[in-house]
Amino acid sequence: MILSLGIFSYTFFTFGWIASYLMLEDNWSEMLIFSKDAMTPRDISDLDKLIYGFQHAPLAVTILMIVSFLYALCLIVLILRRILLTNYQPTN
Repeated sequence: MILSLGIFSYTFFTFGWIASYLMLEDNWSEMLIFSKDAMTPRDISDLDKLIYGFQHAPLAVTILMIVSFLYALCLIVLILRRILLTNYQPTN
């Protein structure tokens, strides 16, 4: 689980780094979908950055990020389920 969280953290950081390049594009205001009225790069919504990141990130980074997140989420759910089931067993 630690490994999957580490992989997710690294790929999420890389994805965020790639998404932050939206502000550096010459025609950044034309690429916006959700914040069309943005006057400065600081006004760009996070959803627009996310869409830009999915368009420009390498496919391997995107797939690794999604798979490692889902794997870590499943492990957390299984661990919580096991903890809750062992703590609340009915005693006869």
